[in-house]
Amino acid sequence: MTDETAAPETLDPNLLPVFLAEAEVLLPGIRTGLALLAAGLSETAGLRRLQRSLHTLKGTARMTGALALGEAVHRLELRIKVLAETVDAPVVDLQPQLIEVEALLQSLKESPMALLPAGAEETVPAEITLEALADRLHRACDQAALDLVKRVHLRIEDNGIYFERGRLEALAPALDHLVRNAVAHGIEPPALRAAAGKPAWGEVRVEAGWSACGIDIAVSDDGAGIEVSLLDRIFEPGFSTAWAVNHTAGLGIGLDAVQAVVDEMGGTIQVASEPGRGSRFKISLPAQAACHSTQPK
Repeated sequence: MTDETAAPETLDPNLLPVFLAEAEVLLPGIRTGLALLAAGLSETAGLRRLQRSLHTLKGTARMTGALALGEAVHRLELRIKVLAETVDAPVVDLQPQLIEVEALLQSLKESPMALLPAGAEETVPAEITLEALADRLHRACDQAALDLVKRVHLRIEDNGIYFERGRLEALAPALDHLVRNAVAHGIEPPALRAAAGKPAWGEVRVEAGWSACGIDIAVSDDGAGIEVSLLDRIFEPGFSTAWAVNHTAGLGIGLDAVQAVVDEMGGTIQVASEPGRGSRFKISLPAQAACHSTQPK
């Protein structure tokens, strides 16, 4: 009988703070993805996204020297890999494995080496596309779907348009809100979609594109649409139907606040809707909001 001894951990003090910062970004999406799986609301694309997040977390943990954590994440990753490759994957609760991962992470956070070394600065790109917000927008969509027991795909199309980082990040809370609203008030529950002859999985799409006057960012869905009588009122301050005050959708932000953010950036926002077919919110910004595009104009 062979005695196997785990390799000793030798944490890299320079990499550990960077790894912990990355883990903080990845964990919310991992938690939500596992909760969707436990609720039977996962889909293949979501499972593969969860698998990628776990793979990234595992790789950086091992690179940092956090071998026990890397192995715990690896075991979880393998479970998700199997499920992602399984047709009609079963409902699975992997909460105990997540608890193990989070406990190991917490012990690393309490390490004296967890502080960023003096003089170390993170380098971030000055120009970003909508893909830079992908994790954030997927979390907003997944959490709303989980809260409301709906099945939703989120599609993000950046079309090679680069924004100055600060401007796009300033717009991010408004995009979060529009995505949550699309799930909460646009996408129907699976049974209602089936009765209407629609796929059980609804779709929310966020896409950037050039327009004659500048650039557009549109958030659209293939849901039930908005009552025509509401279209001229939903941006009014204090508008108080369920469209504006639902906690899952709004989280304290009304559509008037979304419009205020867009106004501050020198843009406009418009909404169009077709009953039974869905809604589309289009944010139009002046051309200087974008740095450049990889596509010809």
